[in-house]
Amino acid sequence: MILQPNTETPISVGGRGKYLIVRSTSAPVFISADGLSPQRLESGDRINVLEFEKMFLSHHSHKTVNFDYQISDLEHKPASTSGLVVQRIIEPIQFEASVRVEDGLKVATIPSSQMVTHPDIEITPQTKTKLTSGGYRQVVMQVISDELTDLRVGDFNVSGNRGALVIGSKAAIGSLSFNFSGELYVYNVSSNTARLAVLEVK
Repeated sequence: MILQPNTETPISVGGRGKYLIVRSTSAPVFISADGLSPQRLESGDRINVLEFEKMFLSHHSHKTVNFDYQISDLEHKPASTSGLVVQRIIEPIQFEASVRVEDGLKVATIPSSQMVTHPDIEITPQTKTKLTSGGYRQVVMQVISDELTDLRVGDFNVSGNRGALVIGSKAAIGSLSFNFSGELYVYNVSSNTARLAVLEVK
């Protein structure tokens, strides 16, 4: 489905199955129904729709959103479509030490001297910025923009339709982690200024 901005799109769920499964969505969407307040949905989410006949989809993005779903009696998970792990942090977390896993078994502490933090990076709309100059084995980035922003991450050729996609804001932080030692670039697809927090591990 293609969901338009500032529009509620109805979908029929009655009698079609027990679960609505989000196969993929290009931005977070919200689903609602009579007696159900809007609930946030992202790729891989599954909700029980057995008691509903019709539901409504909407989103807060300024662009159209591609939303792929199915309704099934089986609560199965969508297959992974990439090797990247996308994590979303709902609340801030605190930790006393950082670790890495060696050989799949041994957990080793990462000394603070191997971590490099940078000032937040701001990227104006429709522009590309170098995220890191390379020389690190892992790069962690978080999207902490004031408004929801879409970014593409990749090599020098990254653009509005090339590179890994990450979406986020201060209210819904989107993050990516790269085990990569080369240069990384970020392209701001959105019409709003994007802000990134970056951590590198030697």
